[in-house]
Amino acid sequence: MRINTINMKIASRILLLAMVSLLTCFCGGKKKQDQESLMAPKGMKYIDISRTGMNLYVLSPDSTRGELDTVMQSNGEYQMKVGKDFQISVLEGPGDVAQKKADITNDDVNKLKKYVIDDGSTLLWESGIADISEFHFMFISKVGERSYIFEDIKGEPFSQDAIQKMLDACKQSKEKKNQKAES
Repeated sequence: MRINTINMKIASRILLLAMVSLLTCFCGGKKKQDQESLMAPKGMKYIDISRTGMNLYVLSPDSTRGELDTVMQSNGEYQMKVGKDFQISVLEGPGDVAQKKADITNDDVNKLKKYVIDDGSTLLWESGIADISEFHFMFISKVGERSYIFEDIKGEPFSQDAIQKMLDACKQSKEKKNQKAES
């Protein structure tokens, strides 16, 4: 009787250990794989914005550059700010580079000076009033099956370097895959 009890305890522990191992492999393995594919550059971190309905991880400066401040606008635009030099908005939609160029050209106050980048999905331009310059960007990206429009938040005047860093961060956005679909 005593041997059977000991054998049952050993068998139940082995079974428990096997179940924990399987759960770790099937449940925790995917998270680890996602984390490995989200290696952010030094000084940056990926922010999960899926709670907005946009299945994205967006790069943002880490906390050494300031506190992350986010706002969800009523039009669906998600704004992310870290300090004075990182202020972007993300909006799901196809975007229209031609329309944006027309808006930039027709701005009577903040006059277009030149396009630094002008391709099918990216605009980076210099504009300003008289000899005072500021830079802005718009980037349209298809991530997975969905399209997103990334822009700087208008208001603060940004240097070309600050705008380029924001644009580079937006270009590294990654899809957050639906966990149910992957299982």
